Amino acid sequence: MSDPLYVPLLGEETHKTVLWWTLLRGIAVANGLGWLVTAALVERDTPVVQVQLGLSLVYVLVCAFRSFFPRIDLERTCIVDSPVSSMVAGRSAATVAEVSFAGQVALFVHLVGAAAGIGWVQGLAVPIVVLLTVAQVFCWSSVINLSHLGHAIEESIWAVTFTLVGVAMAVCASHLDGGLGVIAWTMVPVCVGYVAFMVVVDVPMYVQRWRAGRAAGVQPLGLADGFYDALHRREVTRSWAVWKPEVAWLTGYFSFAVWGSLGMVHIASAFG
Repeated sequence: MSDPLYVPLLGEETHKTVLWWTLLRGIAVANGLGWLVTAALVERDTPVVQVQLGLSLVYVLVCAFRSFFPRIDLERTCIVDSPVSSMVAGRSAATVAEVSFAGQVALFVHLVGAAAGIGWVQGLAVPIVVLLTVAQVFCWSSVINLSHLGHAIEESIWAVTFTLVGVAMAVCASHLDGGLGVIAWTMVPVCVGYVAFMVVVDVPMYVQRWRAGRAAGVQPLGLADGFYDALHRREVTRSWAVWKPEVAWLTGYFSFAVWGSLGMVHIASAFG
């Protein structure tokens, strides 16, 4: 049965795009239910748990919004022809969500550092939020001026941040027993895998796109023109050739990252 909310668009292998998009929307609904279950289960008797739960709600909702209205910022591409598919709307929501996620990571690292009795790990909380907020500035620069260089810098900052988190978890793990120790040890390979992906795949991809743009003579847009372009221009397509390169990271982002957000709420409730 066709989706009555959207008008199908002709294009190359659109059924694959629609199938993937349906998967994203299903994950978004499941994540929303997961947050409701989390809110019902956790003990909200400390400010840290309450803040974690609130930040997670923001992250879950924005990821759901982006799952229902996917877009590719620099290419000004979207699936749904609607003002809410605007690159400015999507990037604004994503900025709020990613700063919220940064706050969750900072609180998690502070909790582990406090449990291990290691002051410098606790002190990473503020730098984590600052670094990942600065990353948003570079992301916005790419969205506005159409140069992938900002994205390469943004992703490099995420890689540096989670290198710090991984080192902190490795140091703390040997000072912790029980469940929190297991969590800290588990986070080490998770961080290593994430940083390796960023360094080997993600950052080089954006550098390559930046160089290709320069070679093609693409001229960066100015602030006013770039913002207007991001606000109003959108190329609607469901062509699989267009969306296929984005499938892996968008699917992982809207699933594993959200589950990590929910997990940090449970950790704060159990060990905070």
